[in-house]
Amino acid sequence: MQHCCKFKADDIYFLADTEIYPVRKLSIGFCPICGKPVAELFQIRFDDAVEKTSYSGIEANEIVAKNQDSILYSARECNYRRFKSKPFGWKYGVNKAAIVKGKECIRQYAYDFYGNKEMIKQI
Repeated sequence: MQHCCKFKADDIYFLADTEIYPVRKLSIGFCPICGKPVAELFQIRFDDAVEKTSYSGIEANEIVAKNQDSILYSARECNYRRFKSKPFGWKYGVNKAAIVKGKECIRQYAYDFYGNKEMIKQI
């Protein structure tokens, strides 16, 4: 995204298809220099023509409110779900002893650095 300088979007919303545009994305963020809200609407038509329009200030807030009903999902939600489902990335193991039906068993867990855990096996 670009306003006073080039910067990365805070979040990207993937919008529902319309009759003319099968691919639509709405990027939102705040300019690091002036602090204004900036929105960028990226659309591809059926004839593969690309339309990219930028809005800033009150116009950015209006375009986000206008497209609120057509938001399918956001990139931030997808990343959050991926990290919160199963251990992701670097993992470490933890062994815990438990007593089940009078016998002692060992449970092996895989932990990641995001706080997720998954039981690997029980001996």
